[in-house]
Amino acid sequence: MARPPKISNENILAIAREIFLEQGVGASTLDIAEQVGISEASIFKRFKTKQTLFAAAMGILEQPPWLSVLADYEPTANVKSELTDICEQMLAFYQDLMPRVLMVMAQGKVSAPLPIVPPPIRDRKLLVGFLDRAVQAGHLRTCDTQTVAQMIIGTIINTVVTQHMIHKLSIQPSMPNFVFPPSETLIKNLIETLWMGIAPDS
Repeated sequence: MARPPKISNENILAIAREIFLEQGVGASTLDIAEQVGISEASIFKRFKTKQTLFAAAMGILEQPPWLSVLADYEPTANVKSELTDICEQMLAFYQDLMPRVLMVMAQGKVSAPLPIVPPPIRDRKLLVGFLDRAVQAGHLRTCDTQTVAQMIIGTIINTVVTQHMIHKLSIQPSMPNFVFPPSETLIKNLIETLWMGIAPDS
C-alpha cells in the first residue's frame, strides 16, 4: 500500500499564509487543516498554538542570517562597511515582512500575544550590542548607541511603510520628481550621515 504523500511544514505555512491574509487572524485552523489535507490535530503537533502557526506563516518567526552577525560578530576597523551591509540586509527583510504584517493588522487583532519579541525590538537590541562592541574596540567614538540604533531601525521601518502606502494606495507625492532612492543608495546615505557623528576620533 502506497504511503500518503508527506506534508511538509512549508506546505502548511504556505496555505496558512494564504488563508490568514484572506480571512485575517480569526481564520479557523480547521479550515487550514482541510485545505492542507491533514487533521487539525496534526497541525498542532507541529505548531503548538494558533499564535505560533500565525507568526510562522506570516514570516514573523524568520531568523535572517544577519541576526547572528549582530549577536556574535566582533566589529573590525571596517565597521562602516560592515554596518552598511547589515542594514542593507535588514531593509530587504522588512520590505518582505512589513506588507504581510500591515495586511493582517488591518483585518483585526491577534487574540493572544505572539510568542516572540517583535522584530524591531529584537533588532534594536542586537544593533545596540554590535555598536557597543565597536565603541569598546575603538572602531567608533563614544556615542549614545541606543539612539543610533533607533535612528537606523526607525529610518528603515519608516521607509518600508511609506513605500508600501504609496504603492498600495497609488498616492502621488506632492513634491515634483519625488522618487525613493534605490535601497543601496538609501542605506549608504543613512550610514554616511550617521558616520559624521560616530566615526572614530583620528
